[in-house]
Amino acid sequence: MSIELLASRNAAIDPLDALESIAGDEGYDSERIDGTELHLSVPGLWRDSGLWFTWRPELSTIQMGAPLELKAPPAKLADVCRLLAMVNERLWVGHFDLWSDDHGILFRNAVLLPESGALDRVQAQRLIEGACEAIDRFFPAFNYLLWGGKSPEEALEASMFETAGNA
Repeated sequence: MSIELLASRNAAIDPLDALESIAGDEGYDSERIDGTELHLSVPGLWRDSGLWFTWRPELSTIQMGAPLELKAPPAKLADVCRLLAMVNERLWVGHFDLWSDDHGILFRNAVLLPESGALDRVQAQRLIEGACEAIDRFFPAFNYLLWGGKSPEEALEASMFETAGNA
C-alpha cells in the first residue's frame, strides 16, 4: 500500500480557515502559526484544552492533537498504557496516545479530506467538539491513575460515573 502525494493543488481550500472561523464565532483564543498550523484554546469541564491542527495539503489530511498536560512517571508507564487501551476501546473516533519522548498524554484525531481540502463548518465543529468531549470524559481517569493511586480499572470506572444534572 502506498500514499500518492497530490501534485496539483490549484484550487485547494484551506481547512484551517473553517476551524479559525468557528474559533472566532465561539470566542476561543486562536493563533495561526503559519499556513499549515492553527492552535486553539477551548474551555472544558476540568480545564481549558489546547488543540492544535496541522494541515498537510499533499495528503489532504488535517491532524489534530490536544495535550492533556499530564506526564506519566516511568513507574506508571505500564498502567498508563493499560488505561489508554481501555479508554480507546470506548472511543469511536480519535484516540488517546502517549508521546514516547516525554510520556505526555494527548488526544489525537485526523480527517482525510477531498482533494480540494474542503472542510465544512459542521465537520470542523464536530472535530473540536469530539476532542473536547473525549477530554472532559476521560481526563479524570488519567488523574485518578496518576495522582489518586487508583488502578487502571478503578480509574476508568470512576471516570465513567455520570450525574443527571448540575448541582
